[in-house]
Amino acid sequence: MVSLLPRRTAWVIALSLSTALLGSGCATRTVVVSPPRPCDAPDSDCRADLMRALQAWQDAYNARDPAQLKPLYAPGALITDDEYVAVPQGGEAVPEFFDEMARRPTARMRWVMGNLQFFGDTAVRSGECEFDVDGATAAPNPQAVRYSLAYQRIDGRWLIVLQHLTRRP
Repeated sequence: MVSLLPRRTAWVIALSLSTALLGSGCATRTVVVSPPRPCDAPDSDCRADLMRALQAWQDAYNARDPAQLKPLYAPGALITDDEYVAVPQGGEAVPEFFDEMARRPTARMRWVMGNLQFFGDTAVRSGECEFDVDGATAAPNPQAVRYSLAYQRIDGRWLIVLQHLTRRP
């Protein structure tokens, strides 16, 4: 029994010192946050992240909520849609785009098809979508539209840097 006492005492002292050090702030724990994986990495989740960004745009547009839509654009984003007479420079048209939403509260859209290409932290999605500008009527009248969206991955988020929509001829 005498031989166990020194072992227990040593263990209790070690435990007490560890607790004191942790409580005093002497022991630190480092949390490492890794950057997003490059899009060309085999285990990259860029495609899924970008598809979520596209769905977020559709959901925000269909909700007619500029507060949801604005954060999906990078600062200085350009919108060069058919409805603008001149190509906007430096992102000035982005607020105009959101104001236009209020004039068509029943408009809705859906993605029909698209192609997606990655160029490092830039991605281009182009294809076709449909806009129903008068979603309140019993007989929807969808307008076929071609689109190109350029995205830039900024701080781990895909943000729109260029948007172009044009009615299909």
